[in-house]
Amino acid sequence: MRQIASVFVLLLGVFSLLWGYAAEAQTRSLRWLQWDVVIDNIDTVENRFDVREIYDIQFEGTFRTGVATIELVRLERIEDIQVFEGGQALQRAPSCPSAAGTFCTERQGEEILLEYNFREPLTNARQTFELAYTVVGALRVYEGGDQLWWTAIPGERFGFQVDSSTVTVELPPGFAPREGIDPVMTYGTPTDVTVNGTTVKATTQRGIVGDQSLEIRVQYPHDPNARVTGWQADFDSRRDFEENVKPLIDVGLILLSLVLAIGGPLGVYWLWYTRGREPKVGPVPEYLSEPPGDLPPALVGTLVDETADMRDILSTVIDLGRRGYLVIEEEQEKGLFGTTSNSFTFKRTDKATSDLLPFEKRLIDRLFGGGQERSMDALKNKFYRHIPELQNNLYDELVKRQLIKQHPEKTRNQYRGFGTVLGVGAIFVGFWAMGIAENFTGALVCVPMSLGVVGLALLAVGTHMPAKTRAGAEEAAKWNAFREYLRNIDKYTQADAIAHDVTQRFEDYLPYAVAFGIERSWIRRFAQIPTTPAPVWYYPTHRYGRSFRAGSPPPTRMGLPSSGGGVGDVARAGGGGLSLENMAGGITGGLESLSSGMTKMLESASRTLTSRPQSSGSSGSWGGGGRSFSGGGSFGGGSSGGGSRGFR
Repeated sequence: MRQIASVFVLLLGVFSLLWGYAAEAQTRSLRWLQWDVVIDNIDTVENRFDVREIYDIQFEGTFRTGVATIELVRLERIEDIQVFEGGQALQRAPSCPSAAGTFCTERQGEEILLEYNFREPLTNARQTFELAYTVVGALRVYEGGDQLWWTAIPGERFGFQVDSSTVTVELPPGFAPREGIDPVMTYGTPTDVTVNGTTVKATTQRGIVGDQSLEIRVQYPHDPNARVTGWQADFDSRRDFEENVKPLIDVGLILLSLVLAIGGPLGVYWLWYTRGREPKVGPVPEYLSEPPGDLPPALVGTLVDETADMRDILSTVIDLGRRGYLVIEEEQEKGLFGTTSNSFTFKRTDKATSDLLPFEKRLIDRLFGGGQERSMDALKNKFYRHIPELQNNLYDELVKRQLIKQHPEKTRNQYRGFGTVLGVGAIFVGFWAMGIAENFTGALVCVPMSLGVVGLALLAVGTHMPAKTRAGAEEAAKWNAFREYLRNIDKYTQADAIAHDVTQRFEDYLPYAVAFGIERSWIRRFAQIPTTPAPVWYYPTHRYGRSFRAGSPPPTRMGLPSSGGGVGDVARAGGGGLSLENMAGGITGGLESLSSGMTKMLESASRTLTSRPQSSGSSGSWGGGGRSFSGGGSFGGGSSGGGSRGFR
């Protein structure tokens, strides 16, 4: 017990410390009431100057340490670093970290890290600090005028804001900026700039928040004895490229990209217009009340949209039943709370298959697997393997009949392949362009983007590239007129004709309705007409009271058993069996279940076949200065210094 108590006390202490630290971190904040920067002791010959950063800070919460990084870019070195707290100098420590009242420095890559520890923690207090250091090799030397370009306040300040700032540059005697010749500018936060002889001042117009920064750039008369740094030539060359050559390259790349982005899709459209556009056919009636030919429904559905899909295969199943080759038997079981469940079984008749088309024979073989009957549940996660060959059989049959020019999927895959290769190539070229864009030009990325647009155009148009022959286009137009009739049969047929004539064709037209994707509305429409006979190939055992024996002769309407006491209904149906009205619920549910089951099989096939093992601009300027600098470019972003400042 004593050990458990000790562990509990220890955990409680650790939790209290962590809680206190988290609470303190959430309530700590600070702001620079004033952040002034003074640049003086400028030695134009030796190329060096001193910088003093003077802080007046209000702390909220407890702080113990200040940190600063100074970037060693566009300069040679930083030396003679000093830190003052409240006017008193802190002592330099030989290494980091250092003790209270000291500071330390170390180089980290292209930065100097400065860390200084307060003499004692500051809690909800106001204090002044000063960072002083000498910069060597940051002045730029040009015949038209030398320059000092310095980041006085960096953008990285741990999110703390600066209320006000004044940046002062004290130039040596004889080097005052010349009126109308030497420009003086600031970049970042808006400032008011004044020049009084050799003294240049920039005062902020508002607080500095977020990641805003403040750079100052001063040009002064050229010193012929000034030492030129080694980095200046490369910098000037780069700035000249960015401001004079790069814009021309950008314009050229953008124009090339526009040509590709506009001309490429136009070229793809030309391909479709010359190779994929359907042949024009003569006038076709608005609708046809009878099938315009003896083309099987699966071939009709495939021809019309040039895609062999699951509903085309399903229409063949229904058509084979209509022609007496199979029976779809439905069994219904009652569950709890009055619910019912339906199951379906395909059963073969004794009718020979010698007169069937090749794709119809293959469908029979794949559906029954060599047997005489097979439940629909047994086809789940298995039938999908046969879908591609059945689709190819449909395409081959259309090519054989000279209704389409070539295998549609092969045509689509060809253009999809071109589009994919172009798209993937654009991605790789894009990554390469992004890699060199920083040192060259960002407009280079526009070229692979344009190539990607062309690739997308090929992918989009590739779906529409399969084309029919003239005979195929004429055939499709006729079947589309028949589809219009099936979709709007009430519009084109008198009510008495529907009751006495069209109802007798319900079963004959149902496979085409399935191929056209309108079977549900077709069944729903005729289920309302009492005289519509039910299909003999659809065998609901819960209505007939017995099962269909596989291998028996195809059922006939006169040979079907009657349903319970529904003799009158049977008589009205034209003999034995059921009318569509008194079994509408069963047939509709059966077809919907059949369609849903086949659709799920198609979706399962898709998942299985595609699865894989897991395996900135100017903000202030001196009104009397010149219009442009003597060298080093004309815009911001090229200053020396920078880095970050903060406290913790």
